[in-house]
Amino acid sequence: MSRFILAFGVGAVLVLSLSVANALEADDVVTRVQARYDATHDFTAKVIQKLRVASLDKTLTSQGTVAFKKPGRMRWEFKEDDPQIIVADGTTLWFYRPQEQQVFKAPFDAAFRSTTPISFLTGVGRIAQDFDVTLNGESADGKLLYLQLVPKRDVSGVGVLRLRITRDSADIRGAEVYDPLGNVSILEFEDVQRNVGLEDSRFEFEAPAGVDVISAPIGE
Repeated sequence: MSRFILAFGVGAVLVLSLSVANALEADDVVTRVQARYDATHDFTAKVIQKLRVASLDKTLTSQGTVAFKKPGRMRWEFKEDDPQIIVADGTTLWFYRPQEQQVFKAPFDAAFRSTTPISFLTGVGRIAQDFDVTLNGESADGKLLYLQLVPKRDVSGVGVLRLRITRDSADIRGAEVYDPLGNVSILEFEDVQRNVGLEDSRFEFEAPAGVDVISAPIGE
């Protein structure tokens, strides 16, 4: 019995030590990632999006471009079977689907609370302040680390984010967003260009003539 208790005790200490080490390493990665993006004023990238729709048991893939500029500006453009343009100018979020001849309009603050997973990339959120972070594996070649971020508030309505971080430079090279309905959106960034001096005009949007503009209800 004493040997069992000793073995159990050693095992418990080992598990605790590994958990502490994991937490310390995660904190170090978070610090490096935050510092990297604190020093990033804007960036552009090619993006591949894979959306796994649970209710349809189907994965939809699209490609396009993305641009971010602090504070609160972004522009996504997808030009394939279902073209989409998503623009945030720091005040308003616009979501335009040409085939539907509709533009959805919402206040930026309502769409991007600090606990919204994509908020970090817009410069709104702070990782350590807004999320509980754990290391969640690495790529087969060891070049990417995976960070799982769980919002500290509003968990039921936001979802969970897993970031793909380059081990050497602490750059974000991808993200996976899991929503409460079981849908998974995977983003992969390629050809990332940092601090290129993007003009504010790139993040302006004017609804084309003849399209319906639908505003989000007040308070939602």
